[in-house]
Amino acid sequence: MPQERTLIYAGREFEVEHVRSHTHGHHEWSAPYVMASQRIVFPISRAMLDLRFGNCTWLVDGLTAISFGDATVYQLRPGARATRRSVVVSGHQRVSGDSEPAVCFLSPKLLYRVHAAQQQLRSGSDDAACIASLVGELRSARSLMPLTEPIASARRLLAETADRHAGPSLHEVADAVSRSPFHMARSFRKQTGLSLHQYRQHLRLAAAMERLVDGDRDLAGIAHDLGYCSQSHLGAVFKQEVGVTLGEARRMLDSSARI
Repeated sequence: MPQERTLIYAGREFEVEHVRSHTHGHHEWSAPYVMASQRIVFPISRAMLDLRFGNCTWLVDGLTAISFGDATVYQLRPGARATRRSVVVSGHQRVSGDSEPAVCFLSPKLLYRVHAAQQQLRSGSDDAACIASLVGELRSARSLMPLTEPIASARRLLAETADRHAGPSLHEVADAVSRSPFHMARSFRKQTGLSLHQYRQHLRLAAAMERLVDGDRDLAGIAHDLGYCSQSHLGAVFKQEVGVTLGEARRMLDSSARI
């Protein structure tokens, strides 16, 4: 995929880039890429893609971080016509001795820290301790298994509808992938470590963060669009899951502000 890369930090321990990857409506596998050096890709947008390594495929969404080893050979398949934005860390100490990519979920709190770290570095700060901490925590994060097709399809459906006022119910998700609600709920938690409700909640919080980064100041409008009954409802969930208030997040993530 065509990319725009902006260096936002260069130090002895690692480099950090803001990367924008563009798709053009072609939902086919790319030619094989060879990773030139180890790096970590943190998501800062919700655009989806598939990652294939060998015979295994992972769905990569706005909650998914990837750690690549040296000389990893992989392929990508865009999920939709969209711009995917990432924070890419390279030159760091190896997270794993295995050349296979490590794919894991970020909690809303960790995702917020990725956004905040990027804003801090793009504002001109030379303090990359926030990134170093995230890299360190990723070493102990739970890696995701390659997904079976029903669970991948369920995740795609939830991700595609996360920013709609009324998302699909458990029964609707199960019907869409031809599984019973009980089997769907059990298999989803087993493969992702999250319930469908938790996963959708995390996606909605990721959507809220992305809108704040993009300059949306209307907290009540964000809450309504994401299916919360009020701004205070979203604020309570945000505070519980992220650890800061919506107002604090709006100030920190405002791309026009100097941090």
